[in-house]
Amino acid sequence: MSRDEKRSKFTETKKSKTGTYFLIGILALGVIVVGAFKFLAKSGVPEWAVNVGQVDYTGQNVDPVKIEIAESNGQIVVDLNKIKSEKMVTFDVPGINFTLENGTPFDFVPILGYVSPKGNVILATSLCEPCSGITFHIEGDQLVCNTCGTRWYLENMQGISGGCPQYPPEMFKYTVQGDKLFINKADLQNWQPRDI
Repeated sequence: MSRDEKRSKFTETKKSKTGTYFLIGILALGVIVVGAFKFLAKSGVPEWAVNVGQVDYTGQNVDPVKIEIAESNGQIVVDLNKIKSEKMVTFDVPGINFTLENGTPFDFVPILGYVSPKGNVILATSLCEPCSGITFHIEGDQLVCNTCGTRWYLENMQGISGGCPQYPPEMFKYTVQGDKLFINKADLQNWQPRDI
């Protein structure tokens, strides 16, 4: 075999390996991108959140509706149908005392509940702790504090803008039985505002 033939064979082998490595690299990158999208779509959404079907809030402003709750055997009982029909509700759990770091005292825990665009039911404190805001509304895919204007994504409470984006309303775990959601009252009693 001549020197030119050897060189030609070596070059062809090298080219075929380069093409194989390139394809493997593209496939690996695709797997990473798909995994990242799945992780980001799920991140921040609790695995215990009940899903009631997608909601399109495009171009809408939704104010919460105040609802009544019940208490039974150490559980706060919330009507799931009210959250589904109103899209955003609020209620207070009385008899729980705490003081925000800015000095604002409370003798109740304000709670908000809403259906996220992907259909997940979220229950969280109705508190923007740094500014003491307790009222919110939905604008498109965002939760907005009525006091300071801070915005978070409805899906995962990730901060977007405003003065308090790193202090979103804190989610509470709940269980579902039929058309009722149950929050352990002890979880609310043990809840403490964050250090700011």
